[in-house]
Amino acid sequence: MTAPCNLIFRVDEASDLPIWVQLRNRVAHLIKTGKMVGGEQLPSVRSLAADAKINYNTVAKAYRDLELSGLIVSVRGRGMFVRTDAAASEGETDSVDALLEDCIRQYREKGLTYREIAEHIARMVDAMEQQARECRKNQGGLL
Repeated sequence: MTAPCNLIFRVDEASDLPIWVQLRNRVAHLIKTGKMVGGEQLPSVRSLAADAKINYNTVAKAYRDLELSGLIVSVRGRGMFVRTDAAASEGETDSVDALLEDCIRQYREKGLTYREIAEHIARMVDAMEQQARECRKNQGGLL
């Protein structure tokens, strides 16, 4: 098993999500995208709480939820570790969802609200759908 990873977590003050959910989502994202691998040790509850300047109980709650989700495992006296089969148990859509979460996070960092992001994504989907219709129409005319 490896030494604790250097997990960087920043609270999104503009988010309506509780801090423990933000932390849980961040760690789950890192696991699902392979940035944290099976057997990798997570920082202790105390050290992560101190580094992120959040309450100890907040980190403990996020870790408990991740453990219940099957993404991490507690080893008595040693700490919390990413399950070796955690990333492999995720489905195809989960990895795509993780990419979308990363894109949304980047939009948030640029200052967009969740509503603005949703509207932007909806416009992109509409444009792609329109392009697909035009492509099918053009292919139909050629045959």
